[in-house]
Amino acid sequence: MKKLVLAFLVLIGGGYLSQASITSIPSWDYSGGLYCYSPVFSGTDQSVSISGFQSSFGAIGLTIMADTPSDPTLTVNNAIDNETSFAWTEYIVSVAMNQTFSINSAGVVAPGGWTANITQPGAPVAGVYTGIIDYVGGTPVAIYPGANSILNYGYQVTFSGSTSYNLTESANPVPEPGTLGLLLIGGTLAGGLVARRRASRLA
Repeated sequence: MKKLVLAFLVLIGGGYLSQASITSIPSWDYSGGLYCYSPVFSGTDQSVSISGFQSSFGAIGLTIMADTPSDPTLTVNNAIDNETSFAWTEYIVSVAMNQTFSINSAGVVAPGGWTANITQPGAPVAGVYTGIIDYVGGTPVAIYPGANSILNYGYQVTFSGSTSYNLTESANPVPEPGTLGLLLIGGTLAGGLVARRRASRLA
């Protein structure tokens, strides 16, 4: 079983902005087409490293414990293998929490040439705050196990208001434009074939 750990440590002004310390990440889960191994939490640099693989849209959930409710900051490092049927040229991550929070210092370590656009959380919906990070390539993330087939990305979240938090990271990989067209054509042809078979059975 492979386990990849990404060293994506972001320092701001020579130190963390947090006043509180994160003490542990006692539980985690995943759903949909995203599988992750047990996250590795580092109390020393207040970071969590997540590795796994993705075959379609999916999500990862973390429970985060802090010693006080005063603005802890967590660095989230991800290393995700591309096990879909297409190369990724965009990767859209929704970050949701049950407390107010902000997203900072988002970026991609590898492959090269990617940028990150952050939309900060707005008003809560049913008590959940959600922000968006749109990672755009760059060198496409190839299908695993080829070269450049692991997306190494990260970001920071700073939150407040409690000592217990839930964070959900939902990730949607986007194919190259040419590949997207082929996938749509393939889906249309497959749908037409099914429709013809149904029609011939009814005839």
